Amino acid sequence: MNLKDKTILITGSSSGIGQAIAIECAKQGATVLVHYLNNEKGAQTTLKQVNEYAQGNIFQADLSNLAEVKTLFSEIAKQYSQLDFLVNNAGKFQFGNPDDYELWQSEFQNIFFSTLYATNEFLQIKSQKSLRKIVNISSVYGLLNTGAPEAMHYCAAKAAINSLTVNLAKKLAPHILVNAVAPGYTLTSNWKGASIEDKQTAVNFTKIKRFITSEEIASVVVMLLQNDAVTGEIIRVDGGLHLSEIF
Repeated sequence: MNLKDKTILITGSSSGIGQAIAIECAKQGATVLVHYLNNEKGAQTTLKQVNEYAQGNIFQADLSNLAEVKTLFSEIAKQYSQLDFLVNNAGKFQFGNPDDYELWQSEFQNIFFSTLYATNEFLQIKSQKSLRKIVNISSVYGLLNTGAPEAMHYCAAKAAINSLTVNLAKKLAPHILVNAVAPGYTLTSNWKGASIEDKQTAVNFTKIKRFITSEEIASVVVMLLQNDAVTGEIIRVDGGLHLSEIF
């Protein structure tokens, strides 16, 4: 599928992976809807780069709040006659103890339910007859043979997204294709506070001996948006991390 003249909403696209996806989609000619929660400056930066290649717009919403998600999609519907693609990228990594129940609730609300809310509102759009697509950004930590015990809340929420991806793919085909990308150690702002030693340790666990770039994740997302023969896949992009005995 050619992305030119398609409209795509990318959640959490004010920085990092989401920003890279927005820019790469714009390079393919798509109209890009940039979403942010708090980082308006970053969203403006994304939009500026998007507008070098295609049309774009900015929308703000707390995706963990269903009412705000409904308002977001209502505003989009007022301005755009169609919404072809949804990339669920919003969500952040947090460390915590397994008995921190508030963190469990927070991580699931901000990672899983934000994806679920946005997806369900996307599915409410009934007027379009063309093929539509959803790409969820998961994590290598959401796969069953991997994990991070110091952040099992995050791992479980991403695993739930993987399950949602597969089940939606079964339910919605052939009219809507649903896939996920599971990144490994990607050099984003999440690593900002990490020491040089911690970063080097992470790199050493990979087989490519470096961090993945946001642009490399974005290229896989764009591939899924362009390819009309793939659904129900969770594509791991981890630089060979899963080949190391670290879990």
